[in-house]
Amino acid sequence: MPANTEFRVGTIKDGEWMFDLFKRTMQHHVESAWGWDEQLQKESFKTSLPIKQFQLLCIDGEAVGGYHISYNEDHLLLNMILLEPDYQRQGLGGEMLTRIKSQAKQLNKAVQLSVLKTNPAVDFHLKAGFEEVKSDEHSIKMIWVA
Repeated sequence: MPANTEFRVGTIKDGEWMFDLFKRTMQHHVESAWGWDEQLQKESFKTSLPIKQFQLLCIDGEAVGGYHISYNEDHLLLNMILLEPDYQRQGLGGEMLTRIKSQAKQLNKAVQLSVLKTNPAVDFHLKAGFEEVKSDEHSIKMIWVA
């Protein structure tokens, strides 16, 4: 990871940008699975994924992506991992996953996630060592165990 890279907790000021990043990178996947209702997506994103629980990846002080995890009794749930398109395929998503896995190891917990089948992140997660445990019409549930 570049030396000018750091993580920080999301703030209220980051909320609109993070939803916009979600919309720009995920809308076509969500739309193909269930349709896209802008107001519903915005409210759901805001209430289900509070910005203050995001870890934002910053380069030169500028946020370029981030992730949101929930802590459950026996696992970490990776709810979302997002990266600006200009920064994708440069190893930064892998760095975020490495950080998440390291935290999971320290807590002695597995990492679980769900990814839409149309999302290229399916291959990203499989290459990162996640295994498919279940799938339905639209999504694949995966797990990583240290």
